[in-house]
Amino acid sequence: MKRGNEKLHKILTVDIGTTNVKAAIFDEQGKTLSLARTEVAIYSPVPGSAIQHLDELYEATIRSAKNAVKMAHVGKVDAIAFSAQMHGLGAIDDKGGELLPLITYLDTRPAIAVEKLGEMVDSYRLYENTGCPPLFIYPLTKFIWLSLTMPNIIEKARWFVSAKDYVTYKILGEPYIDKSVISGSQLLDIHKLTWSDLALSLIGVDESKLPHLCNGEEILQTSPKHFTESLGLSEGAPIVLGASDGALHSVGLGAIERSLLALNIGTSGAIRSVSEWPLIDKSNDMRFFCYYLGYGLRLLGGAINNAGIGLRWFRDEFGHFEAAMAKLLNEDPYNLLTKQAENVKATAEKLLILPFFSGERFPVRDPYAKCVIFGLTLRHRKAHVIRALMESCIYTLKWIYDAMLENEIKGKTIRTGGGGAKSLLWRQIQADVFGLPIEKTSVEEVSLLGAAMMGLVAIGVYNSLREAAESMIEIVDEQHPNMENHNEYEKAYHLFKKLYSVAKDFYIEHHRL
Repeated sequence: MKRGNEKLHKILTVDIGTTNVKAAIFDEQGKTLSLARTEVAIYSPVPGSAIQHLDELYEATIRSAKNAVKMAHVGKVDAIAFSAQMHGLGAIDDKGGELLPLITYLDTRPAIAVEKLGEMVDSYRLYENTGCPPLFIYPLTKFIWLSLTMPNIIEKARWFVSAKDYVTYKILGEPYIDKSVISGSQLLDIHKLTWSDLALSLIGVDESKLPHLCNGEEILQTSPKHFTESLGLSEGAPIVLGASDGALHSVGLGAIERSLLALNIGTSGAIRSVSEWPLIDKSNDMRFFCYYLGYGLRLLGGAINNAGIGLRWFRDEFGHFEAAMAKLLNEDPYNLLTKQAENVKATAEKLLILPFFSGERFPVRDPYAKCVIFGLTLRHRKAHVIRALMESCIYTLKWIYDAMLENEIKGKTIRTGGGGAKSLLWRQIQADVFGLPIEKTSVEEVSLLGAAMMGLVAIGVYNSLREAAESMIEIVDEQHPNMENHNEYEKAYHLFKKLYSVAKDFYIEHHRL
């Protein structure tokens, strides 16, 4: 750590997300010097579609980065590092023109190709090779869908890209992508960390049409003049590709050893661990993924569609009073909602919610799953529903973790991030459901911090992620499980799983109405 008047290193980090592109400047002690964000639109021109335009993502990247530099009043940074969304697939021609907008993980149209993919290859064999179970969110399935619906795109495309490699194409003239982001494509051999021969044989796309595969933890090259000038920076800062936003969420929490789990509650959610070697679910159910983080580490866990999205729905549809009061009090409306839930006991007086507002991907792969409210009585009030919504997504995450436990992936402590980490009640629910202590760190934008850590290790400020974590991450709060509540939650959790097993047959019937 620097002492006296010695200058601290500064790094610009950019997270190319699905709803926002965020940029921040950190110093080497983990202090956030600036934070800027630019919203990016998701379009739905036809039913089931959820696309983004590649140029808009690049322009949002430049705008956010430029604003972060301006807000921090720095003319020079020591490195630039990236985080990015996973699972997207777009295509450009030899002049960089958009042939196919980015098909995001929210786009359900490729679901029709899952069955076709199952006819082409044994699903577990593909999972064993790539670490990715059969899901329509993955670019491999999107390639199969393209071959069925738009084969001319595959013929015309010069490059197939995701969000981050399109940005590197605009900056450097060639698309470069890190192995972490690509590990969420079902196209990477999770053992060899090269393009999967099995996957490429299924899609019939030559490797020459795919981006250059790189180690995200290493310096790619120095930033070109046109790029730094657009940001108001001095020329020549090293560019570090970094990793996926999920991997960097774990890094930014310091959850880089198996005993530390990383839990995220945003609109969606995730539970993750790390391993020094590939691990997959021994069960044919394929209940968790095995992605790549960097540094030889694999990222194990599962992401869920339905976390904070349920509470957001409740806020928008039934929280009009809280929204009005929040404006008067200059308060977050979520705080007013969760304060009501604090007065309700654990399990919300036996009110259970299956929180599947938008299907689900882990631990069940069910695009037809819907929300179910079970056990509602005249005794239940608004506060009970709020608390049951908060509890329900934690049950789903525990379901994933239980599958990990069956495969000897065990944590001793959970570190939590995302918007849900701001709520003391939600953190206590996490502790009580999992029966593990929950730690909260000081920086909210943990994926950006993770990118900063990876970048500072790449340029030699720190020797390892562990060393960076010791200097840049601060634990500011800890919740310990209330074991009486934990025992009550265990009973409710088992009923939660049984409820889904009964409802899933009705989901299919409902879909066919």
